[in-house]
Amino acid sequence: MKSAATMFFALIFLAGCGEAPRPQGPALPYTPAGAQAEIKEADIPLKDDLPRVEMKTSLGDVEILLFEDEAPNTVANFIKLVEDKYYDGLTFHRVEKNFCIQGGDPKGDGTGGPGFRIKPEFHDVYHHHVHGTVACAKQPNLREQSGSQFFFNIKKDPKGNEHLDRQHVVFGKVVRGLDVVEKLEAVPLDGTKPKDPPKILSAKVLKKRDHPYEPQRIPAPEEKEAEKKTGATGDNRPPAIIKPLEAMPAILPDEKPTAKTEQPAKKSTVETKAEDKK
Repeated sequence: MKSAATMFFALIFLAGCGEAPRPQGPALPYTPAGAQAEIKEADIPLKDDLPRVEMKTSLGDVEILLFEDEAPNTVANFIKLVEDKYYDGLTFHRVEKNFCIQGGDPKGDGTGGPGFRIKPEFHDVYHHHVHGTVACAKQPNLREQSGSQFFFNIKKDPKGNEHLDRQHVVFGKVVRGLDVVEKLEAVPLDGTKPKDPPKILSAKVLKKRDHPYEPQRIPAPEEKEAEKKTGATGDNRPPAIIKPLEAMPAILPDEKPTAKTEQPAKKSTVETKAEDKK
């Protein structure tokens, strides 16, 4: 009897020392203070007025729903590029089956950019790299995201490319044209480069909210130097005298690190070309 009473009062004591009241806000799964947010992609609410963009490619049309609520500046930047016709005529220069399809590079080899980058947007609620989502590319050693390069996540696994979460900003998902994305994945390749790179024929904004889209951008010194040498501006897509803008970390999905061996450091494209001229 005594032990039962002790248990009863212990429970009352613990209840009184519980967490603070839940914060007011969106109706999302609640995570206790101090715990890492673990919100499934399917649980993130999507409003009816979210912007949409249509990309007409050489293999068909793709419609992308943009996650403005979770990545407003990234979406503003993408919409501005689309409205400026920046993507028209560019290619998908990289395809890795069951991993990613990358495009948006004015040079078509992964080393180009518009002369700026954008800050990463990783908030308490963020989207995951599941199949069909669209994310920013970036250099592996930088947190800033590429100003124009993006990729489709195409890993057919419930968790997708989860190792890229909070590394690359997911800012949209394909809502029409997944069959076209599959066609892009199926093109003949030379390594990861398509033998005949599919093109973005044109891109247009189908729908957006009633407010100005004015992205905050970070000048990229390397690309600005290229502008000085060529006299071109970012909007004119200058030759990018910069380090390669790679979308993914060195360790790709389903690959395991191998034993470290002494090998000469890999030279960047720019460094190699510079030495060839000597």
